[in-house]
Amino acid sequence: MDDAIYRRYQSNREKYLTKLSVINKQNDLFVFLRPLVFLAAVGLSLAYSFWSTKPGYLLGIGLLAIIFIWMITIHKRIKAQFTYWESLVHINENAIRRLEGKWLEFPNTGERFIDPEHRYSLDLNIFGHGSLFQYINATTSLVGEDRLAQMLSSPAGLPEIEQRQQALKELSRRLDWRQHFQATGMLDNGKKTGDLDKLLAWAEERLLLTNKYVPLFLIVPVVTLILAGLGYFHLIPIYLWAFPLALQIVIVALTGTTAQQTFVKTGNTVNELKRYAALLTCIEPENFAAPLLNNLRKKLNRGGGAPSRQIKQLFTIVEMTNMRYSSLHPIINIGLLWDLQTLVKLQKWRSTSGRSLRAWVEVIAEFEALSSLAGLVQDHPGWAMPEITDAKPALKAVALGHPLIKEEMRVCNDVELPAPGTVLLITGSNMSGKSTLLRTVGINLVLACAGAPVCAGQFRCSLMDVYSSIHINDNLEKNISNFYAELLRIKLIVDAAKTGKPMIFLIDEIFKGTNSKDRILGAQAVIRSLHELGAIGLVSTHDLELGRLENKIPLIKNYHFTDKISGREITFDYRLKPGVSKSTNALALMKIIGLEL
Repeated sequence: MDDAIYRRYQSNREKYLTKLSVINKQNDLFVFLRPLVFLAAVGLSLAYSFWSTKPGYLLGIGLLAIIFIWMITIHKRIKAQFTYWESLVHINENAIRRLEGKWLEFPNTGERFIDPEHRYSLDLNIFGHGSLFQYINATTSLVGEDRLAQMLSSPAGLPEIEQRQQALKELSRRLDWRQHFQATGMLDNGKKTGDLDKLLAWAEERLLLTNKYVPLFLIVPVVTLILAGLGYFHLIPIYLWAFPLALQIVIVALTGTTAQQTFVKTGNTVNELKRYAALLTCIEPENFAAPLLNNLRKKLNRGGGAPSRQIKQLFTIVEMTNMRYSSLHPIINIGLLWDLQTLVKLQKWRSTSGRSLRAWVEVIAEFEALSSLAGLVQDHPGWAMPEITDAKPALKAVALGHPLIKEEMRVCNDVELPAPGTVLLITGSNMSGKSTLLRTVGINLVLACAGAPVCAGQFRCSLMDVYSSIHINDNLEKNISNFYAELLRIKLIVDAAKTGKPMIFLIDEIFKGTNSKDRILGAQAVIRSLHELGAIGLVSTHDLELGRLENKIPLIKNYHFTDKISGREITFDYRLKPGVSKSTNALALMKIIGLEL
């Protein structure tokens, strides 16, 4: 843990707690004064009604009413500021807990992204409790979560990875902006509600009013008012205004259903835009040096003015639709064609801004995901930014550790697969670190392909797909046993290798679900096949006989972990060493837990 970063988070927390305390006092003052002002206005009103009709009472009532309305407005701002500073305190407290290794308390685990069929995410703990997603996630919207999950489960291309690396370096230096961005997204208490698909479908659906004569209908209320005024002064027959009024009634009857359906749909979706408008105001004024960040910001400047302003225009239109809840709505609607005018404004907004909404949302999602990954750069300055090439499959890592293991407990190892066809056979006793090594290699490759730093002193690899067979379970619904499920996963790995695409495989306890003879023969066949297909990877096993493959195929290398048994204690150093394991500990473990042998 970097002490300077830890102290900065502590300093930020104390600073924001101080500001929160000041805002809280202001909030308490308004909570106390608002009822008093209201009661004072009521008192003066009663005094004017029952005791005196002096104009001074009316003046006092008017002033108190103005003060009360002003206090409501100011109090609303104070509440928003209180939520903002409270969010910043929470963000820095979470950052401290993350550095202290207490991040397993974070509620958002990304469980909804768990996919047992994915080629590595379940094996490598990318989603779910204790996952990489839970550790790094700093998003506040559903679209941000989705984009971060996509980055962790779908490797990017080499140019995009390089651009992300530059973007993360810049964002890591802008801690205050990232925390402001995150706190802004939490102003509605962090509720991630809404249906983005419905929202975008509403914004992009075809216009309902395509009649070119619709604008002419909007002139009718003006004509009606003019005729009514002229008739009132007896300049024309008084009944003439009834004809355009009748036309207005017909227009309301014909457009009423369409307007009602549109207003309901708009009201159900537009509230989600409030979060996006707030987040966009954080991005729009910024100047970024990294090409990726700069290009994302430019997407917001493609005509029509600032996106946040355009979304606020939509809020104003939506407020007009609330007129339908008023008892005066039928009169106002017929007299001014209120619903039709609102519908026209709504569709005008959709015609000018609706098609841009998807791009705006994508920009927000990208910034949220990148800000989450930038936290790794900020919090772990000693981690390496990986060097990724488009060469043939290869990997070299120096001092490679698992990013989710506490620094004081983490043991790092050097891992090298220098050429296509290289396979590392990992042997060792139970609990010695074989599975952890496979997961360490895999999860760091996931970070590297997302453009993020890796938990290593140095890291160089080819751009390649990751396939794993580590955490295999049976499936009772599909009548699939553990062994058959493993066979299917191994076949998936071999089939992927046959495509010729660069790949790395991670296979833990290969064919552990069958007898030793079949297991060894099957494992030898699979390892030979993957070697010949040019894939690289790691295979852990308890079958020491597989170590003989090193004598026949130079690119198959033996490595092992060791333990030390002393009485009823077993200790591990978790250091990767060349060669085949010479020790076992199964019987010792049985004795330690009390099994009679």
